Amino acid sequence: MTTPFRPSPADLDRVGRDVAPVSTMQDRIVANHPQLAVRDRLAHQYQIAGGKVLLRIADRLPANLAGVGLFEPGAQYTGVGRISTGLGCPHLETDPDFLGLMVAFQTRGGARVDFVTINDPASPTDTHPQFIKLLEGTVDAAGAEPPFGSGAGELDLANLAASNTRLAVSLVGSLGLVQGAKTAGHVLRQTLRTAKSTTAYQTYWTGIVEAGGVLGKFMFEPTSDENRSRPLRPGERYLSDEWRQRQARGDIAFTLHWLPFIDERATSTTDLTEAWEQRPELVGQVVFPRTDAASPEGKLWAALAAEMGANQGNWVADADNSIPEPGTEFTLARKLAYRRSQAGRNVLPEAAYAHVFRGEEIGPALAAELERRREAKRAASHVDMAP
Repeated sequence: MTTPFRPSPADLDRVGRDVAPVSTMQDRIVANHPQLAVRDRLAHQYQIAGGKVLLRIADRLPANLAGVGLFEPGAQYTGVGRISTGLGCPHLETDPDFLGLMVAFQTRGGARVDFVTINDPASPTDTHPQFIKLLEGTVDAAGAEPPFGSGAGELDLANLAASNTRLAVSLVGSLGLVQGAKTAGHVLRQTLRTAKSTTAYQTYWTGIVEAGGVLGKFMFEPTSDENRSRPLRPGERYLSDEWRQRQARGDIAFTLHWLPFIDERATSTTDLTEAWEQRPELVGQVVFPRTDAASPEGKLWAALAAEMGANQGNWVADADNSIPEPGTEFTLARKLAYRRSQAGRNVLPEAAYAHVFRGEEIGPALAAELERRREAKRAASHVDMAP
């Protein structure tokens, strides 16, 4: 059994310094990208879909999960979720990319719990300094012309090669020839999955978290496999259009699985770019309920998903919620980096929307604030990605 990471004050200071460039990157990406007018997310800025989400916990749970955070047998929760593209800011749906799924809830005791995932079982880098360099590479490539796709819903292989070359050059310059080329190649392999997809309704994995003294990951798996190979000209917003059509027809459901740590060979906590051996244990179901995304209510929930923050550090690791920091150094770095990013982009305060976790409607005050934020961005000619 691998012992969870317990950072010292020196560790917190060191990792905090490592992720500090996030703040200046937010300014650089605005300068580099013609569609950005104010600070925004460095990754996962482009929102494919967002809205209300429901969670039901299974009646039977692994021993380490029972009674920890959200994991009360049979419990049900209301939260907020979003689907996004990963690289760049913003990023065309036709580009090869990661997809991200985020769902946020609140425990009965009022603790925030966020699941932050991508549609690949491995991380794009092994260490957090490498991940910061990858973010810097996407900042360097922001606004590059031509982009990965043609902008008209068609994948252009020449454009893809040109844009990947720009990212690779940045990575080689910051990480060195061997590590930079390795990271660029790994990212390309991971992102090509989306280049062949017809839907964002896919399988998603969290990073490593701690629950009841055990390290593990969570996997969100579609209740049916409906992803197919996409046509050459799928349409510029084909993923968001398909999701809206799917959600208008009915609920979109994922089964939630726990993937426990086995050993360092099968489930490495250091070689993060290697996928874990999966021995899934069913622990719940997550549902985006049927809705009309074009309705006033649908637009408000999508705006909330876009304006709120999320953080993998929003977590409950034991029954007493007595562990303040994540159980791995990489997740700690992500927590601190996300915190910097959210402070830099004036994220919507959690107090403004905490009531929705209790099952309440958005309400007039929050609706007015969401619309004020949207109008301010439109007035500044900042790209508007929320549906």
